[in-house]
Amino acid sequence: MKFWRSKPGKLGLGVVIALAVLFTVLVIQRQKVQPLKRSQMIMGTMVEITVIPPDEQAIEAAFEEIKKVDNLMSTYKENSEVSILNREGENHLSAETLQVIREAINFSEITGGAFDITCRPLINLWKKAKKEQVIPSPREIKETLSLVGYEKMLLEGDIIRFEQKGMQIDLGGIAKGYAVDRAIEALRKNGIRRALVNAGGDLYALGNGPGGEKWKVGIQDPREEDKLLGIIKVKDVGVATSGDYQRYFTIEGKRLSHIVNPKTGQTVQDVPMSVTVIAPHATTTDALATGVFVLGPQKGMELIESLPQVEGMIVSEGMKRITSKGWAHFQD
Repeated sequence: MKFWRSKPGKLGLGVVIALAVLFTVLVIQRQKVQPLKRSQMIMGTMVEITVIPPDEQAIEAAFEEIKKVDNLMSTYKENSEVSILNREGENHLSAETLQVIREAINFSEITGGAFDITCRPLINLWKKAKKEQVIPSPREIKETLSLVGYEKMLLEGDIIRFEQKGMQIDLGGIAKGYAVDRAIEALRKNGIRRALVNAGGDLYALGNGPGGEKWKVGIQDPREEDKLLGIIKVKDVGVATSGDYQRYFTIEGKRLSHIVNPKTGQTVQDVPMSVTVIAPHATTTDALATGVFVLGPQKGMELIESLPQVEGMIVSEGMKRITSKGWAHFQD
């Protein structure tokens, strides 16, 4: 391609100025493209999808992917594959549910059992405790712990069965992240290159945000609901936070987290207060945020530092912040 050059003089300068102004206007217009944001209540949480430029069809396709995951893996839908598995003790599963369970087992191994989808009997025990306002006895916890252990799940082709009667799984610590990843994939297939999918704190930032810069994500203070600990800037990564500030409950004057330690049968209390994880996929951040929360500040950060492309921040006792070596890269 050849460029022509005008003769020196006012006309040439005027053309240059006009072209510069036109280019500036086009850049400003491009930056002012208004995003389209839609929200739906799915998987027990408010799911928000923002896309740039606006595309209703792409957003709807993303929501459908999340609904599909919910229909397959919810413990609240009696005909879901997971609910049938929990009732019957075995079930033929779809490729999607099998994939999530296999990934869950992988994270169980990575975290040394701190993340374990077979902990549903413990979750049920503590839900009962919350309802009756009575802390479970050591005997009840010990009996329930006998039903927990990811190693007791037997996988044969597309069939999963439990080794012991009474076992159940709960994919609540990984399915939302997986659903976010599926939604992002649906957006990509529809030509979207800039988007944010947020499923109640499990999110993925695709491309750049509205101003052409990285997406800004606020991290909530675990003790003051209307306060932020800080803001991170992210692009093409997943982010998840697990904390004791949104879904805690109180029994006999004790503040108890909704997250249960699969090893001890106890709810995780006081330390840490919150864990935020950044990784290439929302499935990873969802599972690791829960696992690290159970492991605690020291072991949790050791795990984060040992994993490639994973960064994190743990808020510990006295609001002490512990961050991984690469965390500063994402700070505002």
